[in-house]
Amino acid sequence: MKLSRSSRRMFLRGAGLTLAVPWLSSLLPRGAQAGVAAAPVRYIQLLNPYGPSIPLFFGDRTTNVRPEPNVNLQALDEIGGDISPILGAAFDPFRAKMSVLRGLDVLIENPNHHYVFATCASGYASGVDNDEAAPLSGQESVDMVIARSSKVYGDDVPEVRRVVNMNPVSGDDYSNNRSFSWRGDGDPQMVRPVKQTQGILDPFAAGFAAAQGDGPDPREQKLVDGVYEDYRRVRDGGRISADDKQRLNAYMDLVRDVIDGSISAICEAPTLDDESDVERTIDNQFRILAAAMACDLTRVASITMGMSQGYGTRHTEHHELYGATDSGIIDDFKHIGARVARLLGVLDAITEGEGTVLDNAIVYWCMQYGCVHIDGQHNNDNMPVLVAGGGGGRLQQGNYIDYRLEGDGRGLPLSNLLVTFMNCMGLSSGDYESSPGGGYGYYNGDFDQRPSPEFWSSTQGRRSPLPVLYQGPAMG
Repeated sequence: MKLSRSSRRMFLRGAGLTLAVPWLSSLLPRGAQAGVAAAPVRYIQLLNPYGPSIPLFFGDRTTNVRPEPNVNLQALDEIGGDISPILGAAFDPFRAKMSVLRGLDVLIENPNHHYVFATCASGYASGVDNDEAAPLSGQESVDMVIARSSKVYGDDVPEVRRVVNMNPVSGDDYSNNRSFSWRGDGDPQMVRPVKQTQGILDPFAAGFAAAQGDGPDPREQKLVDGVYEDYRRVRDGGRISADDKQRLNAYMDLVRDVIDGSISAICEAPTLDDESDVERTIDNQFRILAAAMACDLTRVASITMGMSQGYGTRHTEHHELYGATDSGIIDDFKHIGARVARLLGVLDAITEGEGTVLDNAIVYWCMQYGCVHIDGQHNNDNMPVLVAGGGGGRLQQGNYIDYRLEGDGRGLPLSNLLVTFMNCMGLSSGDYESSPGGGYGYYNGDFDQRPSPEFWSSTQGRRSPLPVLYQGPAMG
């Protein structure tokens, strides 16, 4: 076992290869254990095409607590049965570690096809109808802002590890080569996602380049086998605590699970005819991402989840979704929800300090559009939002929160949710504003019939995180 003074990460070494392992504080000198830095906060966004209806995502929710004007909530553990048709039983284990947010709107110029609502809090310029047009705000998406910040990464972290951008579903011709990430100030361009599992794994396989060929790469297996003896000696040594021994065993199981369960099939694109292959690919990529985050090899990820059918089918169903209770697009929304819950489970299974990786993460699930209404399928209001994870102790979870103006349907800008995430990651307005006082995202000046319009339209309001959800220090 070797402790790197420069990075404060531990490594197992063997056969000329290096494998990062979770932070094991019991192996530090006693005098150093009290000074161990807190685990880093990670940010993960999951997005999918289209948007649900209000009953599908939010269910028939009511609130019973009013902590402040125009902020109403209900504890998720008070809800009997499923939270909603989309937020089903798979989310029950995480009710204390997640929140469902209603009344978050994007302020836009036009309602045409967009891939920027959920991650840029912006739309396109008037008259533009192009899924890949740049956000009118001219700012990068929230994941890219976080990933480029020196408050999140040091200069030595390569670009390929700063953001894991993945889209594991190949059967959707609408989202197949798209993401919700946008890079470049002024005229941001869509970031193309990685689809194959090997492409997700390669940046984190320390000491060797990307694997080539169609079969299993023996170097990944050698990486595990080569460090096994060192791993065994550390595990059986007298200095390691019981908690750290359990943590080390769980991590080695996770790594071997990834190697044994994914490498042999990573070059085979999933097909619509074999849903189990799609789910296996997704699970493998989730495990790789969790392992990389547990070892602090990356802190930011953007995941696009496509549909099981292409544009010609799902787009028509989306335009017919209002009032519908049974269609293929509804089934896809439910499947995607189950995938989100699986990711939460993977993150929550990895112990880290006094909590888990999920406790030190922000997991944000949203969709391309807000909830549909009559004659409004490309809606920018009532974005379907689920936020999970503790954000390193800065997020207060466990609630359904309604931010709409009481007695009306209009809510707060989604911009303030994304500011919340950036505040959790240690960023302030100087890190994301393109002009002083402008906030993040696009503001069209439409604050009529919204809560406290004078405040939320002001510089202070634009720089403020969401009330109740955010419990961290003011970042300005």
